[in-house]
Amino acid sequence: MQNAARARAVEKITRLSAASYDLVTFWPQATEVIATAVPYYWTPCWFTLDPASLLITSHYHDGLAEFPDEWLAEEYYGDDVHRLVDVVQSEAGLSTLHEVTNGDPTGTMRWQQNMEMGGDQELIARLRARSGETWGALGLYREPDRPTFEEEEKQFLKDVSPYLAEGAAGHC
Repeated sequence: MQNAARARAVEKITRLSAASYDLVTFWPQATEVIATAVPYYWTPCWFTLDPASLLITSHYHDGLAEFPDEWLAEEYYGDDVHRLVDVVQSEAGLSTLHEVTNGDPTGTMRWQQNMEMGGDQELIARLRARSGETWGALGLYREPDRPTFEEEEKQFLKDVSPYLAEGAAGHC
């Protein structure tokens, strides 16, 4: 993505985060902007998290009406890799399933669940406000045989993370 287009995308996310929308309006609008900067499969998973406990308080995914109970239990009680809480507490605040499995995620439950839905790759990005509070996470996916997420794409997500977090906090 060229610098000017990237700057426009960051500016648009900034404006959206300050607008008076509810989350069901905010997430799809943010999704449109993210799609211009980071290609992904199907649709993102948007999570809001309680900043004090990091418990998931909501999940938005256009096409998945309800986050399965067993997936939620796995997020907090399972021992699989790439759990939301681990990523949002990490120093980087962003990782991919391929990175944490040294390029071979096939033995993980997470990868198997993603494959059931048609996705092969998973990227999770922390949504941390400039104040330091984590208000959510974003999950993006790519189908098999697609290029891995690039450093430029990851940096874009890190750049917009504070605005997405502030939008989530302000729209809850």
